[in-house]
Order: sequence, then C-alpha cells, then structure tokens
Amino acid sequence: MNRTVKSAVLTVVILAIFADMLMYGLVVPFLPIHAESVGASQSEIGLLFSSYALALFIATPFFGALADKVGRKKLLVLGLIALAVTTLIYAFASSFWLLVLARLLQGFAAAIPWTAGLALLAEVFSKEERGKAMGMAMSGQAGGILLGPPIGGWLYDFGGYQFPFFVATGIALITAILCLVLLRKIPETKSESFISPFKILRNRNVLIIAGVAVVGASVFASIEPTLPIHFNENLEISAGAIGLLFVVVTLGYGLTSPLIGSISTNIGHVKTIRIGIIMAAIVLPLNALPILIWLQVFTLVLLGITLGMVLTPALPKLAEISQEAGATSQGLTYAVYNTAYSFGMMAGPVVAGTLTDELGLIMAYSVMGVLFILYLFPLVKLKS
Repeated sequence: MNRTVKSAVLTVVILAIFADMLMYGLVVPFLPIHAESVGASQSEIGLLFSSYALALFIATPFFGALADKVGRKKLLVLGLIALAVTTLIYAFASSFWLLVLARLLQGFAAAIPWTAGLALLAEVFSKEERGKAMGMAMSGQAGGILLGPPIGGWLYDFGGYQFPFFVATGIALITAILCLVLLRKIPETKSESFISPFKILRNRNVLIIAGVAVVGASVFASIEPTLPIHFNENLEISAGAIGLLFVVVTLGYGLTSPLIGSISTNIGHVKTIRIGIIMAAIVLPLNALPILIWLQVFTLVLLGITLGMVLTPALPKLAEISQEAGATSQGLTYAVYNTAYSFGMMAGPVVAGTLTDELGLIMAYSVMGVLFILYLFPLVKLKS
C-alpha cells in the first residue's frame, strides 16, 4: 500500500474512534443528573454507565467476525451511522430503562470502529509499522475523551438536554461521509481473520497485566456516574463547569504520561504500576471531600497523574509479555488491552454506584481503594 492510502486509512480510523469517544464522554456532565431526575438511584446510574462497556465487550468479537464477511470499509461507515441513530434515542428517552437501552445500543455501535477500524489498519500497515499506526489511532481516543465532557456540558447549558445529542448525531454523520470520501479509492477486502483477544489471555502474566487495565479503567469509570452529583450538590456548578473538571483529569493524565513512561522504563513498569495503585487508593477518596472548587481541581489533577502511573506502564509491559508468549501482532496486544479496559468500564460504575447508595460517596471510594490495594498481591508474581 502506498503512503496516500495509508494516510487516508489512518485518518479515517482516528476520526471514527474520536467520534465514538466523543459520544461516550458527551453525556458525562449531565446524564447522571438527568437519570436522577427520572427516578434512578445511584446503583441504577452505575448500571446505566456500565451498560455501554458491557455491550462493547459482547459486540467486539461479533463485529470483528462480521468485518471479515462484509468488508471493513462498509462496516465502518455503517457503524458511524448506527452511532448517530443510537445517539438520537438518548434525546427522546423519557424513562431510565430507555436511557439504558440507548447506552447499550451505543456500546454495540461503538464496537464497530474499534474492530473494523483496527482491522483495516492492520491490513494496510506492515508489521513493522502497525504498532506506531495503532498508537496514533489511539490519539483519537484521547481527543474524544478530552473534549467530550466539556462540549457536552456547554451544549447542555446552551440548549438543554436534547441539544447535545442532536449535535452529536450530526458529528457522527459527518464523520461517516468523510469516511466514504477518504476511502472511496481503496479496494474493499474481506480476507484477514479476526484474532480473538482471549487467545493470548490464557497466559497468566498477561491476565495479571490485563487486570491492571481493569483497575485503571474502573478508577475513571467510577467517577463518571458519581462525581457529577457531588459537584452539583456541594460545589453548585453548571454542567459546563462539570465538563471542565473532567477535562482536568484527562489533562493530568495526558500531560504526565510521557514522563511517567520514561520513569517506568528506568525503575521498572511493574514497580511504577504498584506505586500508581497505592496512589489510586489514596487519591480516589480525596475527590469526594472538597467543597471548594480549587481543592477539587487539585484532587482531580492528582487522580489524572495516578491514572497515568497505573495505565501508562501497563501497555509496554503487556507487549513485552505477549511477545514472550509467542504473539507477534501488536494489534493483538491492543485487543487484549481494550478488552480488559472494557471490564473496568463495566465494573467501575456498578461498584461505585452501589457502594455510594449503601455507604455514601466517601466510604464508597475508600472501599474501592482497599480493593485496589488487594491487587498488589497478584503483581508480586511479576518481574519489573
């Protein structure tokens, strides 16, 4: 494949993943408050947020296989159209269970960019280029996570509950059109088989590091359905401001990750992960305490740095273990990471929501911190 084709495919996949994660983050500042207004408890709100990850996890192998039969280009465009349609369901959901349905369908639709898109990348890039290409594709994920909450909050403040979903639907459709245009001269293929992440997960050391991705994902996912209500009740701030506070976490994570990566190379990936897990156990409960905005910003920055210390060293360590286990594809490593991350996205909201209902926010986060500390025991079996 020539450079033009590769650039077009990479651009399309970045855009598709960006659109997916933008839709995911868009609802964070106001969906918990809206769900509460239609009678949902904290446990139910946790279920609402985790339903996306559940659907994503279930759908990933299915759409990976389907991409081989119908073709990656076609499925990618259909997936973005499906994402637009499911986003509209949110806008007209008048009950909690309709919100859950919308979230589930969004998770199913979101599985398509991750499977068809990454399969397309793996097809056009050689083994030597694949890891770098997939790493660049993940920039779409970071951008969507970063921009989703503030854009969602601002749109909600500006136009009310339905307005963010109308805008998001437009973004998904525009992205689908761009995909059609950029990929129009690229031939459709249906030959490469889908590699299941479960194959490499049979290795014990891979499972241990995959568990680290679960821990890291659950830290961030646990605050999505719970902290906005704390912000609303104790800080009395708007949905737009709530979105900005979530940006603080992502910036703390994104800006410090390169430095953390360098440090972990020097002191050992596993050692860095252990320090990060201990920090997570301390910092997560601190985020339930502030009643002053500047203190909340400080604790959120610490949480972002903590996420970096848990997640940043996990992927190179996973790649190292995967190679030792006989895996030659960097795409398989990303599949393992994304599968494990989806577990954390499922578990975090449910556990945090249920514990908050029973114990209150501070104790809920404290109990989760204890659970994180317990994961230090499996890590003892790994070398740095």
